[in-house]
Amino acid sequence: MKEEFIYIEHENKYLTGTIPVNAIIYKKVTGIGATTLEIKCPRNSIIIEPNTPVIEGKVKKHVNLLGVTEGVTASQIISYIQNKAIPYKKIMTTPESYSKVRKAFSLCSLDLFGSFFLLFDECHKLTSDVNYRGTITLPIEDFWKFKERSLISATITNFANYPVFQKFGFRHIIIQPKWDYSLKVNLYSSNNILQDVKSFLDSLSNKEEKVCFFINSIDLIMALINALDIKEVSHTYCAERSINKLTNKGFLNINPPIEQLGQYNFYTSRYFSAVDIITKDKPHVVVISDAIKAPQTLIDPILESRQIAGRFRNGISSFTHIAGLDSKIQYKSPEELKTWLREQHKAYIQLETFYNSATEEGVKQVMKEALERVEIHKYLEEDNSFNFFKTENLLDAEATKSRYQNWENFVLSYSMDEEFFEIEEQYNNQYAPTKEKIQMPVANNRMQRKEIVDKFFAANLDKGIETEEQRNLLEELQRLDEFIVEVCQYFDKDFIIQKKYNKQQLTLALIKKKVKEECLSFPVIDAVCKLFRCGFSYSEEDITTTLNKVYAELGIQKDAKATDIKDYFETSPRRTVKQKGLFKKGYKLYAPKFLKK
Repeated sequence: MKEEFIYIEHENKYLTGTIPVNAIIYKKVTGIGATTLEIKCPRNSIIIEPNTPVIEGKVKKHVNLLGVTEGVTASQIISYIQNKAIPYKKIMTTPESYSKVRKAFSLCSLDLFGSFFLLFDECHKLTSDVNYRGTITLPIEDFWKFKERSLISATITNFANYPVFQKFGFRHIIIQPKWDYSLKVNLYSSNNILQDVKSFLDSLSNKEEKVCFFINSIDLIMALINALDIKEVSHTYCAERSINKLTNKGFLNINPPIEQLGQYNFYTSRYFSAVDIITKDKPHVVVISDAIKAPQTLIDPILESRQIAGRFRNGISSFTHIAGLDSKIQYKSPEELKTWLREQHKAYIQLETFYNSATEEGVKQVMKEALERVEIHKYLEEDNSFNFFKTENLLDAEATKSRYQNWENFVLSYSMDEEFFEIEEQYNNQYAPTKEKIQMPVANNRMQRKEIVDKFFAANLDKGIETEEQRNLLEELQRLDEFIVEVCQYFDKDFIIQKKYNKQQLTLALIKKKVKEECLSFPVIDAVCKLFRCGFSYSEEDITTTLNKVYAELGIQKDAKATDIKDYFETSPRRTVKQKGLFKKGYKLYAPKFLKK
């Protein structure tokens, strides 16, 4: 796809004209007024934004803009689109609330696809969020139905190489500034994130200047605030579902007006992109990523660092990334991933051929479930072609992990392209083991399962999903513990309490129930994948004991062998493992061979 350029001559100059239609637009700098340009453009528009705070901020500035988020009904949308006093309708919605927009147009018998322009803002979220935001798929599917549509982001994407965009004749437009727009960065890494943070704060010449931390972990945010003893002078910005956790721990100043900075400010990932933070201050921005204690805090610098810095429309004083690295982190290179996808896809097609040629109903049922369970299934469309958004997400996720294996990789992630970053200072520190460290809350799995069960039933999720708030809560609980959520979907709360939230007892109860209801032909796969954990080592004795329990519980007439674990997981070669101070022969488990439900 040929690249076309729109040049911006001077810094702080806004875009003019009209957002091009049927285009992939890559703006190399943030804050150039692209979204505002569309809001003011004389045409009907629907703008998809990744998060609610973005919409709330834009609605405050533009009186004729309708923000569609949790709580806005189809009736309100109908009233808006029928309001003749508004000549050009501007609707801004999250992916989750898009269905309400669609419903409103259907009830009014209006031509949504022919009379409105659709803009996917921050379109890089299509790949980064697609695996856990199931509701993002509807606007993606509808995207191709619009006569006029475009995608825009300040984060580089690979969309221009997707065959589907080439098929529809999309243009690839790059908004190119004519000044040095590289982000000046300071990099820290060590064996002690807390000491790195203290070192950074000590280096500030003016201790009164505001500091903004971007950390995608509420637990890590709380631990850092406590360690620095800055609770009373800190602001925390997070999702609604995290507020109770903070207030229960005595934290103050949660989600105050975003333009009113405290001395120290902490933001979770919903504030990493698209949100405008307009303040007279030019804060010091600090990203913290901990590969060991909080893997969800890892970001790919090329994809997110410039986005984070760009939140502050009046500029920043400095940008610092502090990282806790993990030499044992495992990842696949792009070449390895592409080979894996090709091989898995080939095997999947062969398996489907067996399914199509089978004549016995029982065989077809087993083959169908096998097709749905193999890992490659979730990366394919109904016609067995690759879902490019999901495969791109996989490539990005593996690339991100690679950045945090060692200091060289971390620095390289900021030095691959001088157009984007200029490294000012590098600090690869080593602190004495006796130095104070961040004390993360010790995970109490049983207590966490209890909290999830309480939230699940308190929100009536067992009765079905009817609202965006319920959908968001369900997805959040599934990210915390997919297994216990599934248990909640099969059993009532009293039964789970009776089992004392014990994972092994609940696993076996779940398997037996599934078998009894004849809704699953692979119960052993479910049991094994839930009783063993990827990345952990098990002795041969532990493996055979656990497998024999599963076999006995399910009435399988078989004596387990330690090598049976290879049927369910990719494993290391037979090796020596340490268990309770003793060295025994066993295996380390890697990825499951089947897709867990």
